[in-house]
Amino acid sequence: MHYGIEGRSALVVGGSAGIGFEVAKLLAAEGARVAVLARTKDNVDAAVEAIRGEGGTAVGVAADVSNPDQLTDAVNTVTAAHGSPLIVIGQAKYQRPGDFADITDVNIYRESFEAHTMSQILLLQSVLPAMQEAGWGRFVHIGSATAKEPAGNIHHAVANTSRPSTIGLLKTVSDEYARYGITVNTVAPGWIETENALAYLDQHLGASSEQERRDFMLTQARVPAARMGKPTEIASLIAYLCSEPAGYLTGSWIEVDGGLHRSAF
Repeated sequence: MHYGIEGRSALVVGGSAGIGFEVAKLLAAEGARVAVLARTKDNVDAAVEAIRGEGGTAVGVAADVSNPDQLTDAVNTVTAAHGSPLIVIGQAKYQRPGDFADITDVNIYRESFEAHTMSQILLLQSVLPAMQEAGWGRFVHIGSATAKEPAGNIHHAVANTSRPSTIGLLKTVSDEYARYGITVNTVAPGWIETENALAYLDQHLGASSEQERRDFMLTQARVPAARMGKPTEIASLIAYLCSEPAGYLTGSWIEVDGGLHRSAF
């Protein structure tokens, strides 16, 4: 398939590792000029070097998207290097596991909202004007399937509270900006083999070996595929959503979870 994104400027938040890194590599392979944004400079530099080593065009920016000043500087840096980012991948990382009774400090809920939702508000405010002016844009949020169907067995009362607000925000923005050729979609991974997920399984659920993880996926998590997904299996969908052929797909919530979500709709 011809994605039609050659020469487009693409900003990948969290592009130094996991799903974000796989997305950055795929977009670069399709000819996009990629900017990898993450907090840790060493990780950003390593990701950029890897992408360039595969023949892609990439720059790196170390910044925290929840910090307005850092985000503004980061977008300005990307714009100076590659032009205004018209393809943007947004995501946030904030993990405070626990049941409701375990989380006694209400500020933890505020921090989670800041990380999951406010960061996306700031990111959208930074990139939407250029997309609107260009009459074309792709914004894909990497969320979590638990935003729609919280899973009680993984004890994430905080994330289960804040993540749905992000989805409501993005659905609203998709409606308001579709007329300008801008699409806004959310990809919702289930259990994916990322560093965070593997650490959670090991530390909180006692599943450290591959066989233990497969057993957990089938018998406790009840994933029909009986395994965790691979970051590349998420990245491939995200890359498509950034393409020219995906221009009529917006405001969507797409789960990639091995069949875990049980609703037929």
